[in-house]
Amino acid sequence: MEKYDLLDVPHLIYVMDPMCSWCYGFAPVLTQIKQEQEGKLNFKLVLGGLRANTEPMDAENIAKTKQHWQDVEQVTGQPFNYSFFDRADFIYNTEPACRAVITMRYLKPEAELEMAEKVQSAFYAGNNDVTNEVVLAEIASTFGIEEDAFLEKFSSDDMKEKAQQDFVIARHLQAIAFPSMYLLNGHEVHLLSRGFRTYEAMDMLLKNALKQINNPT
Repeated sequence: MEKYDLLDVPHLIYVMDPMCSWCYGFAPVLTQIKQEQEGKLNFKLVLGGLRANTEPMDAENIAKTKQHWQDVEQVTGQPFNYSFFDRADFIYNTEPACRAVITMRYLKPEAELEMAEKVQSAFYAGNNDVTNEVVLAEIASTFGIEEDAFLEKFSSDDMKEKAQQDFVIARHLQAIAFPSMYLLNGHEVHLLSRGFRTYEAMDMLLKNALKQINNPT
């Protein structure tokens, strides 16, 4: 049924990473668009896998990351907790956070996007270590998922494979900047945006794409 829907019902495809600062900044924009398109367009979330680092952040990466956060905060007004930068030897690996959202997709599908948003807020505003599975399980528990059940699913080879599948889809979509938004109509994928856009810009881009779909030349 899902494959049928993807082909026959127009979809907004949103490619993001819970540990991408511009995706965090884009969250209010996405919420408004999704609410306005409720019942008109279906919605598909793709987790992008921004970073798979295995080494702690060095001074250069810390400085760059802090500058990104400051830029996002200035442009979007989203709150950031800069005490994150007091952490020692933090490994900026976004795979666990992505996998946690995908795990929620299979445990409680209707809460998938909200899980992504809560992971974002926990990381950026709350300075929680969302590379830690225990922290992720605690977030999942706010949706009524028992922590042990979440951890069992999250740690499974199946969820690790599902995460990699999302990352492959993101690459096939050429989502080279997060957040990225696409409009899927049948077999045609229309790029709406790569990178952060304001609500006004996204609204215009989406309306233009829908107009082209409804009135093809």
